[in-house]
This record gives sequence, C-alpha cells and structure tokens, in this order.
Amino acid sequence: MKKLAFTLIFAVLVMVNVNAKEVYYTNGKVELTEKEYKYVVDFYGKDYLEKMTEEDYKWISEMDVNNREVKIKEVYDAGSLNQANPNGSFVQTSAKKLSISASCASDFCIVTTMLTWLGNPSVRSWDVMGARLYGTSLYNQNVETVLGNLTDTTFPSNYRFLSNGFGNSFKLPSGTGLTIQQRWYVKPGGRVYASYQHAMSNTTLAISKEYNISVSGYGSTFLFTGNAVGVYDGMVGVDMVL
Repeated sequence: MKKLAFTLIFAVLVMVNVNAKEVYYTNGKVELTEKEYKYVVDFYGKDYLEKMTEEDYKWISEMDVNNREVKIKEVYDAGSLNQANPNGSFVQTSAKKLSISASCASDFCIVTTMLTWLGNPSVRSWDVMGARLYGTSLYNQNVETVLGNLTDTTFPSNYRFLSNGFGNSFKLPSGTGLTIQQRWYVKPGGRVYASYQHAMSNTTLAISKEYNISVSGYGSTFLFTGNAVGVYDGMVGVDMVL
C-alpha cells in the first residue's frame, strides 16, 4: 500500500513538471516553449533552431523569456552606404549583422549581443567586440564571449574593462558561418551601446586593445588610438534602453 501511494505521488509530480513547460518545438536536443521559440527565431534566426545544443539553451533559459519582456534590436553593415530608414534600423548588404537583446529582473538585466557574418571575411585578424554603458554599470564582470564557425567553438578572453564599458579582442578563425556572441549583466536603468569592429588589415592583439570607450568612437563605443587608428571598419552599433 505504501509503495502504491509513493507511485501515485511521483506520477502527479511528473505531470506537474511537464505541464509547467509546454513544449512547442524540439530538435531532439533541446525543448522550447512558444515564447522561447519566437525569441530564437527573432534574435538568432530560424536556421539556429536545428543546431541548438543544451549549452546554447542555457543562455536562452537565463533570459527567462517566458516570464520577462525581451527587447531586440539589430543593424546590418553596409559600410559607407549605411543610411537610416524610418524605423531606425539600417539598410543591409550581405556583410554582417549585429543584434542586441535584453531582459531585466528586479536587480539586474541580462544583455546578449551577437555578430553574424553573412559573408566570409577576407581578412582574419584581431577583431573587437564590446559595450559602452551610460547611466548604468556592470552588475558583475561575468562577461562571456563565444566565437564559433560551423565546426568549432572557442571562448576568447582578452578583455579590457574600463569604468564605462569593456571590450574583448579575438582572432577570426578560418571556416564559414562565423558568429560571435557576448553575454553580460548590468544594473537596470540607463542605456547600453554594443559595437563590433572588424580589422580591415592584419594587426596584433596588442594593437587591437588600443582604444578608449567613448560616445565619439565607432558604434558609439570604441575610440581607437595610436596604432589602431584606421585599422577598423567603423561599423555602426546597436543600443538598448534598459
């Protein structure tokens, strides 16, 4: 009798857990609710769904899109041809796309930025990605950067933390399907600016770190100095009010 009672209780607990997350999509490795599915499609693109892993899902899970409002903004790089359209984004070419998304709890916000190469860069040197903070500050220094192509993933950690933002330098690998993601935590309020700068010629790690974080810099973030002046492409940035 005791064994039967335990079995019935266990069954009820399992049913409650299943109902707590109504699965809308699965690729066999991860399961997504409808809100999570929509976030992945809007931020990462539909092609991302099939290759998602449990590690990828951890980022989405921390955004807690089922219970929080999530904001998304993106720009496409068109070099010197960038021009604003009526909704504030930009005309695109086939070069690269920079996206930002954010969700906030009561005491911190999680911000995710992603650079997607839509073509294949001819120069594979030291690029820089990071953020400028205005009216807010980092909640902690747990910034994570993930650099990947179709066959490999690395976690570069060449950070510079300044009082108003940070940057990370990394050498672009060979291969196709390049993406670079960053996740970081800030205090609610204010505005954040994110920037990705691509080296147009071969450079070094040391030179890639020659910058200040400034509103007058590329993407309203990176103001390159010294030997780094003229090395980077000046791609526009993205921003988000928290």
